[in-house]
Amino acid sequence: MTLDSLAEYLKERDDYVIVSHDGPDADGLGAAFALALALTALGKTAIAAVSDKFPAKFRFIDRRALFKTLAEEACLPFPAASATPIIVDTHDMGYLGERSADLIAAACPPLVIDHHEPRAMPGKLEHLDAAASSTCEIVYYLSLALGVELPLDAAEALFSGIVYDTGSFAYPKTSDRTFACALELVKLGVKPYEIHKRMYESSSSGVLMLQKAAISSLELGLEGCVAIQSLDKDDLAASGASYEDAEDLVNIPLQDFRVEVSVLFKENIEGRLRCSLRSKGGVNVARIAQAFGGGGHKTAAGFTCASPLARAKADVLQSIAQSMPS
Repeated sequence: MTLDSLAEYLKERDDYVIVSHDGPDADGLGAAFALALALTALGKTAIAAVSDKFPAKFRFIDRRALFKTLAEEACLPFPAASATPIIVDTHDMGYLGERSADLIAAACPPLVIDHHEPRAMPGKLEHLDAAASSTCEIVYYLSLALGVELPLDAAEALFSGIVYDTGSFAYPKTSDRTFACALELVKLGVKPYEIHKRMYESSSSGVLMLQKAAISSLELGLEGCVAIQSLDKDDLAASGASYEDAEDLVNIPLQDFRVEVSVLFKENIEGRLRCSLRSKGGVNVARIAQAFGGGGHKTAAGFTCASPLARAKADVLQSIAQSMPS
């Protein structure tokens, strides 16, 4: 589906529910927030929703308290069966979270808007642009196709998502199109330093304690080319930080010039284990994640682990070894 055909599809329908992946990040939340406002500007009913609670670290994105929580009764102003669901920032149905997945199952086939490496999703409408830096970048250009002028908070939400998913405009998929998008958002009133402060200079001491726990678990493999960190639910509880606060810790070992791939295993409070992978580009971690039922980008990917930690570590390390360039 092209961007123009996507815009026409959205103009023809109503009663939208926009969800992202489980443990949503700034890109998924920013895209959902801005798209909900764009559709509302067209006279549509559009609800941005999270499966459970909204991540505290990204609360600044939703200054209107726009997001609904699917865990709450009667959070939708229309029957779930009549909803038009939109999934942003993932096309992995196993990564939606139970409540979002239940909503999708009850409604009509979802529309997927994503920028990760594509995998076939039979029976689903898709706009997948793997060349885009972020889903927020896609939503900005979609707003142009819809003929909608974005309000300042929507522009700030999109800029936040772009900053997050590009590593502050440093990751490989940052393009001239990304910078052009960022420039237009700045022209709408976005102040880059204010976004930086909210994203990177507003955390708690608990996040520092979580970082300490992650670094203390650090193991190196494949002659120092792979770094593995792990956090269990006890580490999470002891730090006082949230599960979402752990996401960026996977990037720390990449500071070592020898480390080509960084791996972080993190357990949530319910005991579910998830693996995050980051690469400097020599190893396509999206393919590794896909082999375990997940997905992502060439340099950033993840999956939910079905195996215990020790087994998962061994399996992932073996997979990375087989993917290392000779």
